[in-house]
Amino acid sequence: MTLSLKDYSSIVGEKLVDEIYEEAAPLEGKHVEHINSTFYGGGVAEILSSLTLLMNDVGIKTGWRLLKGHQDFFNVTKKFHNSLQGEDIILSEDKKKIYIECNEINSIIMHIHPLDAIIIHDPQPLPLINFYKKTQPWIWRCHIDLSSPNKILWNYLKQFIEKYDAVIVSMDQYKQKDLNKPYHIIPPSIDPLTAKNKFIPDSVVKRYLSKFGVDLDKPVISQVSRFDKWKDPLGVVKAFDIIKKQVDCKLVLLGSMASDDPEGEIIYNRLMEKVKGNNDIIVINYADDFLVNCLQRASDVVIQKSLKEGFGLTVTEALWKGTPVVAGNVGGIPLQVIDGKNGYLVNNIRECADRTIKLLKDPRLREELGTAGMGHVKKNFLITRHLMDYIHLLKGMMK
Repeated sequence: MTLSLKDYSSIVGEKLVDEIYEEAAPLEGKHVEHINSTFYGGGVAEILSSLTLLMNDVGIKTGWRLLKGHQDFFNVTKKFHNSLQGEDIILSEDKKKIYIECNEINSIIMHIHPLDAIIIHDPQPLPLINFYKKTQPWIWRCHIDLSSPNKILWNYLKQFIEKYDAVIVSMDQYKQKDLNKPYHIIPPSIDPLTAKNKFIPDSVVKRYLSKFGVDLDKPVISQVSRFDKWKDPLGVVKAFDIIKKQVDCKLVLLGSMASDDPEGEIIYNRLMEKVKGNNDIIVINYADDFLVNCLQRASDVVIQKSLKEGFGLTVTEALWKGTPVVAGNVGGIPLQVIDGKNGYLVNNIRECADRTIKLLKDPRLREELGTAGMGHVKKNFLITRHLMDYIHLLKGMMK
């Protein structure tokens, strides 16, 4: 893990690094706290792992707190997550009670000291604001696809959101017209110096993948995602069945389970039942950033066949390694994949299979799209840009 912004100079240039330090200077000594519900698993935790360290490096005292929840709480908040992405929900009084009581308990044991700003991530800790005397800006950062939220749940959560001073979302389409709050657009990012994204020589990649039974004796397609129905791993398997008829290749599905997602094991078990007996499909349930890096680099094509997606950091990760991506045309993915330029956007299983076959049969096209993908990420989706966005936001709110 990198501790200093200066370490990024070789990637983004010394000029940008100096500009970030200069922009952050007025915030020196200010105390900011991020609060979310998991330390590992998923993009939010990955972003905060780097962002909080770099915010401290530029002089902003930045903490990271975890909301502690029990199984019933995370069952409820997973339903909230799904419902914010459009799924129906029975919003019972029991669900509300579990949701509120867990946040109230956390407000007692957290002992948040006087702060200059509090940034709450996603729905799990949203009601915390009810249990504090607000003396500083509170910001709600939603990482979820809010393009068509379930109105029953949205109207319930809106009572909490309205107490916040600002809302951060990943793209304009997630703004809600019935919420009269300042919106800020801050897309997610990757850290190019972490174990998941740093450069790895081909010889090391090949050797490490072999430890997990992934040999590079034929073209490799992969999807790297939590075991989540919205990532549609079963749809990827169906697409692979079509691809395999035209190209002799293998599919690797690498995933893990976030600690705040109780559905992960169910999806994983369904997937294992589906692929049983197919030697060309490898499923790996293992949280290993170095393995992710190796697999994305070794893959001829990376698939991200999401049905809903707030952003989808695995897309940016793959593009950064020069690997073309075939991805669902949903949520924040079109910000990353420019159709026909650095990958392909698809709307169904057939399109996913056809575009993947096209890439597998054309090495020159893969190289062309991969090179364009690296440039697109460098310009738009590195942690340095993310850090600057937060600096600008905090300066505007702590005048």
